[in-house]
Amino acid sequence: MSRKLLKTTSRMGREEASDKLRNLAEKISNGRVELQSGENSIELRPAEQLEFELEVEEEEDGDISIEIELEWPKESSGSGLKIK
Repeated sequence: MSRKLLKTTSRMGREEASDKLRNLAEKISNGRVELQSGENSIELRPAEQLEFELEVEEEEDGDISIEIELEWPKESSGSGLKIK
């Protein structure tokens, strides 16, 4: 069973969304990701090897979604995983 550590949803322009994705990609490449939403924040240390999943769906209402999932073993995060 999984446990949500952080979740956020917001509406933004295409350019702002692509900027956020570029920033996230850079942080993943550097091996340290800090995420904050309101008072909730988390620090992640992605492993060198990740499982990458990309899924494109057409919803029943006609909306299109792209879901990107990166997965790695928790042990590889070591003590770098902090929930503040």
